[in-house]
Amino acid sequence: MYARVIQTTCVGRIGARASRHFAARLGPSGIRLRGLQTQSPLDACQATKEEDVSLRDIFDLPTKTTLGSRWFHQGQPTGLLMESRFVSPKLLLQSGKEAIAEAEALVQKVLNAETAAERRTVIKCLDQLSDSLCRVMDVAELVRQVHPDSSWQNAADEVYAGMFSYMNQLNTHVGLYGKLVEVMDDHEISCTFSPVEREVAMSFRRDFERSGIHLPKDAHAHFVGLSSDIQESSRGFLKSQSLPPPSDRAVAVPVDHLRSLPSQVSMHILQSSSTRKRADGTAVVDLVLDEYAAHYILRDCADDATREAVYRAWQFGSTAAVDTLETLLEQRRALSHLVGFESFGHMALEDKMAKSPSHVDEFLRGLATQAQPKWNTAINALHRVRSKTRQGSQQMFPWDRDYWMSKQQMDKGALPSLHSYFSLGRVVLGLSRVFKSLYGVELRAASPQPGEIWHPEVRKLEVVDEDGKLLGLIYCDVFSRSSKAHVGAAHFTARCARRIDDDVEVSVASAPHSSRTVVERDGQRFQLPVVVLICDFPVPVEGSPSLLSWSNVETIFHEMGHAMHSMLGQNGFHNVAGTRCPVDFVELPSILMEHFARSPHVLSLFASHYKTGAPLPLELVTKHAERRREHAAFDLHAQLFMSALDQRYHSPVLDPAGTGDGGWSTRSLIELHKDAMFSEGPGTSFFGHVEDTQWQSRFTHLIGYGASYYSYLFDRVLAGQIWDRVFHGDQPQQQVVGNPLSRLAGERFKNE
Repeated sequence: MYARVIQTTCVGRIGARASRHFAARLGPSGIRLRGLQTQSPLDACQATKEEDVSLRDIFDLPTKTTLGSRWFHQGQPTGLLMESRFVSPKLLLQSGKEAIAEAEALVQKVLNAETAAERRTVIKCLDQLSDSLCRVMDVAELVRQVHPDSSWQNAADEVYAGMFSYMNQLNTHVGLYGKLVEVMDDHEISCTFSPVEREVAMSFRRDFERSGIHLPKDAHAHFVGLSSDIQESSRGFLKSQSLPPPSDRAVAVPVDHLRSLPSQVSMHILQSSSTRKRADGTAVVDLVLDEYAAHYILRDCADDATREAVYRAWQFGSTAAVDTLETLLEQRRALSHLVGFESFGHMALEDKMAKSPSHVDEFLRGLATQAQPKWNTAINALHRVRSKTRQGSQQMFPWDRDYWMSKQQMDKGALPSLHSYFSLGRVVLGLSRVFKSLYGVELRAASPQPGEIWHPEVRKLEVVDEDGKLLGLIYCDVFSRSSKAHVGAAHFTARCARRIDDDVEVSVASAPHSSRTVVERDGQRFQLPVVVLICDFPVPVEGSPSLLSWSNVETIFHEMGHAMHSMLGQNGFHNVAGTRCPVDFVELPSILMEHFARSPHVLSLFASHYKTGAPLPLELVTKHAERRREHAAFDLHAQLFMSALDQRYHSPVLDPAGTGDGGWSTRSLIELHKDAMFSEGPGTSFFGHVEDTQWQSRFTHLIGYGASYYSYLFDRVLAGQIWDRVFHGDQPQQQVVGNPLSRLAGERFKNE
């Protein structure tokens, strides 16, 4: 059970959630890297073909023949993400100190604002202050997750910790809050605010008030301390995900039980595990599980006992992670009580569309009621498959789910795989074509400069409009490697689009905006937005590109939806740019992109065999889609359960037994399994809790989406409605087959 995105940004509203054109030239493999110069109409068609090849090849060819290694190793380093202050760990540390100094100067500007002109700049100062912190904190967070060099990681840890502590002080700064209220309550000033500026001001005010700004001095200090403790617990929980399981949790798997696994998987297990013989002569491997091996054993191993043992060992998780999680949840509850809320859930939802936990519960139960017949139908279908080969008890358990789902598919006949039609380069090319059709923007391959990327496998894309103007940069760290944290698929905002030509001048040297990190539009200057996408796709090798499953295609479409949100959601202010929007809607553009990834109309734009160029047969797409729909109910069940568990963990009563000892998060999980929402029908044992497992130890979305995980389902419902009503999907609408690539529909979605 998982969700596709981890949105990583600074926490809190102050320090909130915290251009170079290349001339046409040949890269080391002969790939033409086009610049952004104006092209004549006669050259446009040929240029488009060359750009398509470049975009496809930088993802499909091995790194040594593309853009990574030469620019990664040679020349004077330009700095990570084209920021000259991020050239070395030492300068990264220095940049943190300079950002705090700049922020402090802006704080003084706000506090000393007396004249009408000075007070009119208060909102701008606060937004500028937030950006100055996030431009360092967000990069530090990225470095902690993806940089392979421990010296960089250590520097990033130190920078993030110091800046977070400072940011906490700002979020509870009585003087800043007082000046903000003074300005907002002055009608002569506030009436001149633009709608966006007014929303920025309101967001600052709400977050100040949610940060205990009215508390007495001692309680205020306690709030600041709790906030720091919550951050440390959150980091501890995420770090625990990268720790290998203890060797004493190894599972003894008979070698014969590996025969039904794909050959490369069984080879991986045999090479990475010790082998021995039991007293009866049976050869076994002592398998220390990872997600890769667990997935294939649960899907392909025919032996019930082996699947059960693997499931129990994998889902046991980490007791240390559970302890850290429970500490975190208790800290959140204490924080919410300190500022007068009944629970952290009530605190988190106050300014969301849902407004209260009771409304979220009503929403989830309504979906569960609608989904129950689909769950029952899907489970009964698996029972029928099982009954053909198994006699006796028809009871099924969680470790049976993937195996019998796979058998059900096999009984209907194996379908040709879609992987060969989905090379990563072709998929990215398809995304560019989708964005061009909908929004008039496209992706261009670009060459990174020395020191601009943190690993040779990272790919750089420019986002340009129809006039060839640069809108932003996307760095794609999408290939599997051991030096990346296990964050799954993720979107990092490294720098937001923000207007800078009207910045407030301060007495200290501010971070420089070079020509490479600034764009001009309509006579105004803006920061160039930068996002980083993280995935875990196969590395291309000679003769074979990175081939994706259809699910992988949905993943990259989803993450690119976040990226395009950052590129197109530019309004002049850091604090409400792109994905820095209410959590109710942050997943909407990305989930909508999953609909495009499933559309035959869209797939026809790019899906072709990587060897022959043959287009993906439409009938094969239809058959795969029918197979996927058979098990869609199980994914919905998982999402509902995670959403409900998140709400339960942030409710007024954390410990259902009231014992006050450790392990209460597991008891709470067990109680949820007994809830009528999940305990009725034939799926009780199929979905039920397994004794001595701690699935919650892997629920990492509790960090970024505490009390708000329901937003995935909320946005899924909204995205479905928008797909049908705005883009018309691939369904007939008023006797006309809808075109999901309509520019009119794209502009309507972007602007409304």
